[in-house]
Amino acid sequence: METTAEHILDAVERLVCIEGTRKLTIDAVAAEAGMSKGGVLYNFRSKHELLLGVIRRVVSEVRERTYTLSDKLTEQGVACPILRASFQIYKEYREKTAPKALFALAAQEPELIAEFQEMSAEFGRAINGEVSDPVTGHMCLLIIDGLYYRQALDIEHNSTGEIDELIDRVLDITSQNDRYAELNAEAGN
Repeated sequence: METTAEHILDAVERLVCIEGTRKLTIDAVAAEAGMSKGGVLYNFRSKHELLLGVIRRVVSEVRERTYTLSDKLTEQGVACPILRASFQIYKEYREKTAPKALFALAAQEPELIAEFQEMSAEFGRAINGEVSDPVTGHMCLLIIDGLYYRQALDIEHNSTGEIDELIDRVLDITSQNDRYAELNAEAGN
């Protein structure tokens, strides 16, 4: 069951995606959520707290989903589980409004995205630890970031199938690179 705070954050996210953050007001959130201004202020004392709440929720959801999926992939013996989970989470989130909301927030108040930046750096370190070649690892990070950013900024002109093909190709390259590194290690090179 959705809490009142989650209901309010859903309303904030919808409004940010439609109107951006400049027109976001406590009154607008209250109207979108179908509640009183006092009800919103009881849960969030300011517009800043509302925006921070949206970011914290998105970061928490992405982090939880990524690690849960990564754990499952690890149990299955799949190589590069964080990388694969990151691409899968992108596929799940590409239809959601959260990335657009994050970009709108970053444009208005860059300090609000610090938690997102920390999570991104955390996943980056994990992916770099999984991928044997640092250049390939960095390439994967740039592709993941680029996919999110292009989608969030509405500049993605490729079909879902084309993007999925790109993701599959990157994972194939990563797997081939890791197999090559393993063979070289076994050969003593």
